[in-house]
Amino acid sequence: MSSATTSLAPPSHTARAAPVFWEPNGARFGERLVAIILVHFEKPELVAPLSYIAFSDTQLRALVGKERARSASGILEHASSFCHQQLLTGVPLTEVIPPFEGFSVGESVRVRGYSTTQVMDTAIRTLSAFGTRNYYEEVAELEGRNSLPTRAFLKSLQRQFSQRDESRKTRFNKTFALDSTSEMTIDYAHHQHLVQVTSLPISAHHSVTLQKEAESKLFELDIAADIIRQASARARPALLVNTAPLNSDLDAEARGYAESLLQRLTLMSEKKNMVIMPAPSPEAAAEILEGLAA
Repeated sequence: MSSATTSLAPPSHTARAAPVFWEPNGARFGERLVAIILVHFEKPELVAPLSYIAFSDTQLRALVGKERARSASGILEHASSFCHQQLLTGVPLTEVIPPFEGFSVGESVRVRGYSTTQVMDTAIRTLSAFGTRNYYEEVAELEGRNSLPTRAFLKSLQRQFSQRDESRKTRFNKTFALDSTSEMTIDYAHHQHLVQVTSLPISAHHSVTLQKEAESKLFELDIAADIIRQASARARPALLVNTAPLNSDLDAEARGYAESLLQRLTLMSEKKNMVIMPAPSPEAAAEILEGLAA
């Protein structure tokens, strides 16, 4: 009996990952910690860079104490967002500057994998003793492009928009080939219209995930529009924002996070000459798409 041998293809994803060290005042361990991990993809080239906090709220409370954990969490969220924004604007990994004293970017390492999730999981395990796959999965969504609220909103939107014409479903989750090895998915594409969908948060914890989702989708929109325009075709990129949280019974703090992200996305869209389209419900979003289809 002969045995077949299978040669494993080389990893399709390669990235550089760097730790952001933090020296919290009064930390129980009295040492600097890997608080944030930055990832810049080399292959495929057009995967959006990432920045995420390396440990959970429970771990943070163990490090700095319950009383200081809340303010420390806010500091880490701002630092992660600040670093991520620099990566999105093209700042090299080694030149990213954290916003506060006590933070510093360490040496980068190369990580490889067969998917985005695998690369980021390797980065966590390689660089951080505190990082856990369970905490990361909520952000990464196990290879999914969308957060849970955005996924549910998109599903309802597709159903509403296609209920009288099933062929309209093909306009959603359109894949664009970037080169021979990588591709990009746009939530809705029809003629010159390119639409990405995101959601506003209902809490401080969700605001980190959803801000990263929205900024990554703006990054993808910008690339997709450029590719289409280079082919001498028209492109009208837009970000459709699920604003349902603003119509719910949020406390003042949660409402502040939602309003702040909407304002941030509005400014970013304007700078990129993109349209921002707030929608309080899937039904309202379907009406917006109807207007684009007219």
